[in-house]
Amino acid sequence: MKVNMTFETEKTIRLICLYSCLIFLLAHIIYFVYFLVIKVEPLMYINVGSVLFYLIMLLIVKNRLYSIYVNFTAVEIASYMFVGTILLGMSAGFHLCLIALCTLVFFAGYFSKSLNNRVKPLLFSIIFFILYFIAYFVVQKNAAIISVKESYLKILYCAHIVIVFGFVITFLAYLTSYTVKLENKVKAESETDKLTNISNRKGLTKYYDIIGDQKKNYVVAIFDIDNFKKFNDVNGHLCGDYVLKEIANIARNNSSDDFVSRWGGEEFVVISKIDNTIEDTYTKIDNIRKTIEEYSFKYNNRKLKSTITVGVAKYEDDQSLEDWIKRADKKLYYGKQHGKNQMVV
Repeated sequence: MKVNMTFETEKTIRLICLYSCLIFLLAHIIYFVYFLVIKVEPLMYINVGSVLFYLIMLLIVKNRLYSIYVNFTAVEIASYMFVGTILLGMSAGFHLCLIALCTLVFFAGYFSKSLNNRVKPLLFSIIFFILYFIAYFVVQKNAAIISVKESYLKILYCAHIVIVFGFVITFLAYLTSYTVKLENKVKAESETDKLTNISNRKGLTKYYDIIGDQKKNYVVAIFDIDNFKKFNDVNGHLCGDYVLKEIANIARNNSSDDFVSRWGGEEFVVISKIDNTIEDTYTKIDNIRKTIEEYSFKYNNRKLKSTITVGVAKYEDDQSLEDWIKRADKKLYYGKQHGKNQMVV
């Protein structure tokens, strides 16, 4: 069954499955050559079967049957390591890979939603645990079935130590990296207004905290779209959404060095640093108003016009963000009451 996934998630899973399949295929080719050299025919033939198995798995991955790949691969590796332990004993280190397999299945389990919850890491881990102890007690009671030189076993044991640490480190490192990226994405989305794709109140509050003691060198501007209700009443709410997004883009494009945020409804906030004189900062903010006034909005082949009214306030000592914006909002209200389409400082 092919599963529905977002592009980024599927791309990640596809690459992991493809690369892991190629690695496992290469590993069994190396195993085959090694057992051919030391003349352990049963394991040599088993590796031929494993090579064919992973060639089939490449087709499975190509067809996006990821859950089948993960489950079948876990079974193949566990079976191979179990048989290897029974045949050569604990000194070969095959049993160590059963421990590493727990990392693999839990890694796959992290993406279980994308795999239709068909990967059961806890169930697999219990099976690996049972296989480990069965192999241990069988070998302890009956010894290894095939006897090989101790030097050959030491080579295998060291190789399996490398494999185990490679498994654990690689998958945990990737999982940690993926989780950090996901957390950063969620955090960024929580601070972004979904409609306009600029900062929301949470992001604005964070920025207010970031500028810290430098707030005295900033002004805040709050602006409101004049007669915004008419866009919704005459052309529908989608038109109103369009105007909000366009105005947000204009404010952002004309405030490259400033912080632009949606405050709520049709209100936006700009926190601007005073670089030269405060008059230059006022001029920069008023340019947003002038650009919007001159801008031709086009919605359903209709040209629309809009204006904004702006209230601006310089930071005063020990003001909270809400009080700072409230002072600017009073000036905005004054501008609304006295003609609109203006900036009041």
